[in-house]
Amino acid sequence: MKPDPAATGKTSRVFFALWPGARVARRLHELGAEAHAECAGRRTRCETLHLTLAFIGDVSPQRLADLIAVGNCVEATPFTLRLDCLGGWRHNRIVWAGAQICPAPLAGLVERLNGALEAAGFAVERRPFAPHVTLLRKAHTQVSARCVEPIDWRVGGFALVESLQTSAGAHYRTLREWRAGEGEGDRCAGKSG
Repeated sequence: MKPDPAATGKTSRVFFALWPGARVARRLHELGAEAHAECAGRRTRCETLHLTLAFIGDVSPQRLADLIAVGNCVEATPFTLRLDCLGGWRHNRIVWAGAQICPAPLAGLVERLNGALEAAGFAVERRPFAPHVTLLRKAHTQVSARCVEPIDWRVGGFALVESLQTSAGAHYRTLREWRAGEGEGDRCAGKSG
């Protein structure tokens, strides 16, 4: 078992994400197999499939507590994310499953999360949010972008996750999860109520 980074003083590579249940992960993994047959590359393991909301990077143990406080302040509402397209980015050889339409609750969650991160002194992504799940890395050829049979993912919360790099690839450890309705919302901004 790996030591807790907070106990060792080492930095942790972390991000906020949505994590699919077994049914959605299985279907995404199947879609990854289809994409792999088309363009090869390194498939994302079923147990590591996720949708990144905000990538933070390396942080000290002290800043992990700040990130948990950020998560505590962000309110999430349940929603359904429909992943209905397959695409890729040539510049980094990624193949992904994405959504043609970003649900308003997901866009709001990302906006609130980025606002809370920025208020806490963390750098945030400035590019428009594009909901996607990475299926392949190091694709040998560009995937044919297309619509696919929709995968409806019922989202009921989000997580702060640590990325642990090994020779076998990335492994993830959930540091904290927040379910819909758990956020403290306005109380975190110093408002009463």
